[in-house]
Amino acid sequence: MEELTALRHYLHQHPEVSQNEYETQKYILSLLDKLNTDRVEKTANTGILVSFYGKQQGKNILLRADIDALPIQETITTNYKSTIAGVSHKCGHDGHTTIMYGVAQHYAMQRPEKGNVYLLFQPAEENGWGARNVVADGLLENLSIDMVFALHNLPGFQKHKVICKTGSFTSSVVSLAAYFKGYTSHAAEPWNGRNPAGAISEYMLNALSLNAENKPAYITVTPVYIEMGEKAYGISAGEGSVHLTVRADNNERLNKAMEVMKNMAMEVAEKEELEVTFEVIEPFESNQNHPDAVSVIHKAADAAGLEYQEIAEGFRFGEDFGIFTNIYPGAMFGIGSGEDCFPLHHPAYDYPDELTATGITMFTTIQKEAQQ
Repeated sequence: MEELTALRHYLHQHPEVSQNEYETQKYILSLLDKLNTDRVEKTANTGILVSFYGKQQGKNILLRADIDALPIQETITTNYKSTIAGVSHKCGHDGHTTIMYGVAQHYAMQRPEKGNVYLLFQPAEENGWGARNVVADGLLENLSIDMVFALHNLPGFQKHKVICKTGSFTSSVVSLAAYFKGYTSHAAEPWNGRNPAGAISEYMLNALSLNAENKPAYITVTPVYIEMGEKAYGISAGEGSVHLTVRADNNERLNKAMEVMKNMAMEVAEKEELEVTFEVIEPFESNQNHPDAVSVIHKAADAAGLEYQEIAEGFRFGEDFGIFTNIYPGAMFGIGSGEDCFPLHHPAYDYPDELTATGITMFTTIQKEAQQ
């Protein structure tokens, strides 16, 4: 565990944001090179897939860890604090990566009794493109994967407690940008131009009216960014944009809300004689936990002597592991980081190193229980 803790601290000191994890990849590859693996392949540009072949045929299991950091200036003062200004591991992916390397150490010393194990060190979880790019690579297509699993540390829950549920575990999330284009005029004669201010205001208010809490179903529309015109006070603005983040408990509900919002924008644009175009940014599919996979997680927690908690509602944050659970039976689960742990993405958050052993035990036990 001392070696793994040192590994985690090194990763924390050298964070890299989504799709730029080049040095992280090199570092993980250098560590894996010391292990007795069956196959190591690069994927999604900065990711890694490691294969361990079982002694007998059985169910083939994919285990995933995310490796990217966030564009956040951290405030912790430990001797392993980030050395990169404005970038830090504020979601615990340094810990998740360390857990997965510990799992690799385990299978390097002792191959699984049944079934192959595939360990995915996945980049770009934070912007939603990592899992998509792994799938697009086609590397998984010929592996006959039976089930997929991932974990996330969860501040606010008792340390080491295993958290899970069937169905929606994380939200379906996307950011929708609507670009309204008219044309400028003198500010003294705004009627000679097409200013998007009224359309932007009406569209945003209409979109916010979609917010709904019919638990466990929900739609949450959040304004995140608006721009219009420029600081030239004699000019009536001619274009602007509204960026809204939309999330729902499942992909279908999100897609319906997106269509309604686009129609709202087109209707107000037509009324105001404006053009409108759209951009979809950072899409995340909802993690839909399969009941069989949740049962495996529960059994693994019991076998490991860990307390298990089934939650009634899923989490509102997005997690791109949903790409995998919408292709393969599988599930994401949480491990409590402690009630007093700072929240994810907080500048003072720091992954608790004592979770590493718990994560390794859960993953290796899940692989055994999945063979039953």
